[in-house]
Amino acid sequence: MSKTLPLVTLALLTACARTGPLPSARLHASPEEAVQAYFQASDTGSSRLLRSAFHPDVVMHWVDGGDGTPRTRTQLEWWQVLDAKAPQSATGRGMTVLDREGPFALMEAVSHWPDHTFDDLLLVVETPVGWRIVGKVFQRLAPGERATGPASAQEEIRAVLDAKIEAHALYSHALLHQSHTPDCIYYRVNVEGVPFARGTLSEAAARYAANAEAGIQDRESPWNVLKVEVRGNVAAAKLEVRVGGTRFIDHLLLVRTGGQWRISAAAWGNPAPGGN
Repeated sequence: MSKTLPLVTLALLTACARTGPLPSARLHASPEEAVQAYFQASDTGSSRLLRSAFHPDVVMHWVDGGDGTPRTRTQLEWWQVLDAKAPQSATGRGMTVLDREGPFALMEAVSHWPDHTFDDLLLVVETPVGWRIVGKVFQRLAPGERATGPASAQEEIRAVLDAKIEAHALYSHALLHQSHTPDCIYYRVNVEGVPFARGTLSEAAARYAANAEAGIQDRESPWNVLKVEVRGNVAAAKLEVRVGGTRFIDHLLLVRTGGQWRISAAAWGNPAPGGN
């Protein structure tokens, strides 16, 4: 088997070297604690609590229910919203662990208010300072509404996942562009001795272009799609790949923008204790 690493490894290994600003004190001891801090931040209008729950680079994605327009919000923008208005506590909240393996968790968080419900899909990873949310997509629902997607959603999402895998096989920056949102960030855990880092899609694309120009491909590393969860216009997926005897996983979030599903956030790496 080729020792060439896949998208989650080769394309981002160099680009993900920086970790970004992190607090010095250890934060949350479990993914559930990180999500609970998020709930408390919303209920109390505390941007300080929100900063403890989310990595500062996270961009949340959703689709406006009225006209289907894709929306985004940075953490900085969210902090201003929380600090500027009086908080309105949810009437009910709940969380579900959709997948948990080593330092990776895929969570669903549902929050109810009298006139609406938010159904969140969250990527949560264990960082050197504790568990933090590194990806968020959500669906806004009317009271009593359920976040159901079209019957074709599973097939459409799997086509996007296939495009991601093919992008790695060919080191195609064009397929990366087609299958991801431009602001997608890949967070990595336990890769090549690095406990936590991140990289942008454009950095990965530049690496892909260099590999393609050098004639490098990787069709030998076997990929599997293990899980797809659809919640209306947002979704989550879990993939695995084996590279040189080492197993890596991807937890992905997707959003349906302009009628097309795209990957908007990713957390990936080695789920085994101690990493590599």
